Amino acid sequence: MKHLKQLTTSKSIALIAVLTLTAGVAAGCGEGSKEAAGTGGTAAPAAAASATPSAPYKMSIMLPSFNPEPMSTDGEIFKKIQSVTNTELKLNWVPSATYTDKLSATVASGELPTVITVLNQKAPFIINSVRSGMFWELGPYLKDYPNLSRMNPIALNAISIDGKVYGIYRERDLARDGVTLRKDWLDNLGLKEPKTIDEFYNVLKAFTNNDPDKNGKNDTIGLVEQQTPAGWRDMLIWHGGPADWEFRDGKVLPAHMSPAYLETMKFYKKLYDEKLMNLDFAVVKDGRQVMNKGTAGAWVANLNDANGIEEQAKKVDPKAKVTLIGALQGPKGLRSVAGSGSYGIFMIPKTTVKTETELKAILNYFDKLSDKEMQNMLYNGIEGRQYTVENGEYKKTTDPKLLVEYGMGDSSQLAVLRDQVTTFGPELVHQRDNVWKENAKIAIENPVNAFISDTYSDKGKELDKLIEDARTKFIMGSIDENGWNKVLDQWQQQGGSKVIDEYTAEYNKAVKK
Repeated sequence: MKHLKQLTTSKSIALIAVLTLTAGVAAGCGEGSKEAAGTGGTAAPAAAASATPSAPYKMSIMLPSFNPEPMSTDGEIFKKIQSVTNTELKLNWVPSATYTDKLSATVASGELPTVITVLNQKAPFIINSVRSGMFWELGPYLKDYPNLSRMNPIALNAISIDGKVYGIYRERDLARDGVTLRKDWLDNLGLKEPKTIDEFYNVLKAFTNNDPDKNGKNDTIGLVEQQTPAGWRDMLIWHGGPADWEFRDGKVLPAHMSPAYLETMKFYKKLYDEKLMNLDFAVVKDGRQVMNKGTAGAWVANLNDANGIEEQAKKVDPKAKVTLIGALQGPKGLRSVAGSGSYGIFMIPKTTVKTETELKAILNYFDKLSDKEMQNMLYNGIEGRQYTVENGEYKKTTDPKLLVEYGMGDSSQLAVLRDQVTTFGPELVHQRDNVWKENAKIAIENPVNAFISDTYSDKGKELDKLIEDARTKFIMGSIDENGWNKVLDQWQQQGGSKVIDEYTAEYNKAVKK
C-alpha cells in the first residue's frame, strides 16, 4: 500500500480484520461462570445452535449510567436479554460523571467484572493494560458469529490497539455531521438548499443582509460558530483537507500542515470579516443557543444537535422551519468526515474470564444482543409496554415503572450493533438518518485512528490547543500567514515533529503487514 486510502481497500481488509475492537468499560465485579452457554461454547455458533443449551452463563458488566435510577432487573427487557442470550446477568451501573475514575481504579485493582465498558480505548491505563496481556484479543473470533462478523472495518480500525482487536464496539453512525438550515429563510428569499461551498457562502450572505425573517430589522447572521468550532472538521473536508491526519510526502502529517487547512481558515476569516458569522464565536460555548434564539440561519455540526432547534425557534417566530443537509461539494467533490463509528467498547479481562469456552459464551451474548429484535428493544423498548405507535408516531410511556425497565434509555448502552433499529420521530429525524446514510458512502477516515503515539498521549492536549488558539487568532485577524507559520514551527519544536515520526513509523509497520 502506498497511500492512505489503501488502509480500507481490498489489500488492507486482512489488516483491518485483525484490528483491535476497543471496548467500552463495563461495570460490575462478578466473575464469569466456568459453565459455557450452549450457543457460545467451544463450538462455533452455527454448530452449537442445535446443541442442548447448558445452564445460563453467569457474567457481569460495568457500564456508565446517564440517569439517576438504574435499569430495573425485574422488568421484561432485562428478562428477555437474559433469556435470548442464555445468561445470568449482573449490571453494575456507575454514574457517568465518575465513570472514568471508577474504571481506572477498577483496572488498577485487578478485581474486574466479566466485561468492562471502555469509553476511551486510547487512555494510557487501557493501553498499558492491553500490552501487559490483561485483555483477550477478540479479532480472530469475530468471523464465527453472524452479527459480530459484519462489523464495520473502519470502526474496527478506529478502536484497534497495536493492530489487534481487544473489544466489541458500540456502534454509532460513521459520519454524523451536516448543516442545519432555516428552511423558512430560504423560502422567504427564494433560495434553494446549497449544494456547493460557493452556494453555501451565498446563502450565508443572504441570511445576513437580506432580512430573511422579514421583520424589517438587520438582526440576523448566516453561520453560527462556537469556541470549539462545531463545523471545523466538516469545512476542512469540504475544502479538500484530511480528517485530522493524512499520509503525504512519505509521512503521516497533521491536517494543519495541509494547504487546505489554510484555505479553510481563509474562508472562515472571510465570513468573519464580512460579518456573515457571529463575531463572538470565540466565547460562545454552544452555538445551538444562537440558533434557538432565531437569529442565525445555519449551524454545521453533528445533526443530533439539531434536536429541538425548530421548536425553540418557533417561540420567536411561529413560522420557523428547519431542514438538514449533508456534505457540500468542494475542490475534491463530495466528502464527509468520518468519526470513529462507535462510542465505547466492551473489553473482556483474562483475569476474570480464564478459558476460551467462557470467552465464547460472552461473544455469543453480544452476538445475540445484535439480532434485529434485540437491537430494537434496547433502543425503543417493548412495543405496548415502553411505547406505542399511533399513526406512525412513536409515543413513549410516562409510567415510571416501565421507564425504569427501559433504564430511561440507558438500555441502549448495552447495544453493540444498531444497523437494524427502526427509528421513530418527526420528519427531521428521518432527514438526519438519510443524511447519515449518504455521508457514510463518502466518509474520509482518520488514518491514525488505529495508531498510538506516546508523545501525543502525553502532550496532545497542549499541542492541539496551540493550533486551535492560533486558528482563532487568524480568523479574527490578530495574526497573519507569517504568524500562522511561526506557530506551525512552534508546534513541531514542542513535540509535534516527534508525533509525526511516531505515527509515520506505526503507519509504515501497518502497511507492510
